[in-house]
Amino acid sequence: MSSTTTPSDARSRAFKGEPGCRVYLFRHGETANAHQICMNGHFDVALSENGVEQASQLAEALKDQPIRAVYSSDLQRTYQGACLIAEHHKLEPVAFPELRELSFGEWEGKSLAELSEKFPGEMDKRLKQTELFRADGGETFQELHDRVIPKFLEITTSHPNDTIAFVCHGGVNRAILAHLLGFPIANLFRISQHFAAVNIIQFYEDQVMIELLNGTWQHIT
Repeated sequence: MSSTTTPSDARSRAFKGEPGCRVYLFRHGETANAHQICMNGHFDVALSENGVEQASQLAEALKDQPIRAVYSSDLQRTYQGACLIAEHHKLEPVAFPELRELSFGEWEGKSLAELSEKFPGEMDKRLKQTELFRADGGETFQELHDRVIPKFLEITTSHPNDTIAFVCHGGVNRAILAHLLGFPIANLFRISQHFAAVNIIQFYEDQVMIELLNGTWQHIT
């Protein structure tokens, strides 16, 4: 999904008002346990070698953009990518625990294969009802929304005319994008977020536009 106009286009301004905060919202790169397909949540897994390369590609692609601030969660798989981006702009990334992935409670760090063996049928049953999903001791997607969205809007409001970057998690990005698009939580997984996904969000006086959804570093211009 990409816009046919840029924030500086006269026809864009006439329709949407003056452009404000511009956000590059990234998902972190591949994790060290990605081959197992794990429910990482708050589990502080590192990036794989490929994940570091993906984060480096994002940072390199973004180096000529006028980035004024870089944000991430306080988990290393996002913070490492944020540091690589910030370095090009002589910035220090700011990490917030509110931007952590959905908590999977007792399931954290466990693979889908392990969970299916330990809790037969439970994964399928819970994942069929996204809005009601809660791992044992974990969060619902509504609770994820309720901690992520206020922090995201607080940050973007504090940068009314800046270009900023976020390195976050798949669930966090879906929550942000669904909120901005007006999607219900039940439809959260209609939004795809690959490792190192690139999303571009442009705020205007009267509305917000998603200019790019689940793109790659090659879409950054």
